Amino acid sequence: MWRCRLVHVVLLLACSGCAHAGLSTSDVESVARGNRVNLLILGTGNKWAPRIEPDLYMLVGARNPTPNEKVQIDLTECQAAARAVWNSNAAERDRAILAAQGPAYNPGAEVSKAAMDLLTKTYQDCLQPKGYTASAPVPR
Repeated sequence: MWRCRLVHVVLLLACSGCAHAGLSTSDVESVARGNRVNLLILGTGNKWAPRIEPDLYMLVGARNPTPNEKVQIDLTECQAAARAVWNSNAAERDRAILAAQGPAYNPGAEVSKAAMDLLTKTYQDCLQPKGYTASAPVPR
């Protein structure tokens, strides 16, 4: 009986992060203070996980100090906008490629630059009118 409950708790904790990929409380607080934070907007960030969405990281900051609750709502709304684009006809080809290539440890499991640019632009266009800066992080 306790094993079943333990498995349930572990699954619940694992899935609780799925809805807000990369949006931890500390990240939201940092953005609210006006710091620029590298956020995982889509994907799992886990190279061993099955891929449903590509990993999309964005560098996000608030232009002015903003209440945490507003930041959480705004970031989540714009995350949903990017997810809607990923699930649209515009990304259908890339979704099929990602699904066919399997888990992320397959180095070929990547989507096109055009799809990633579209997702990035969608997130930026959603956040900027709400008072945030958003850009793709510079690769190291």
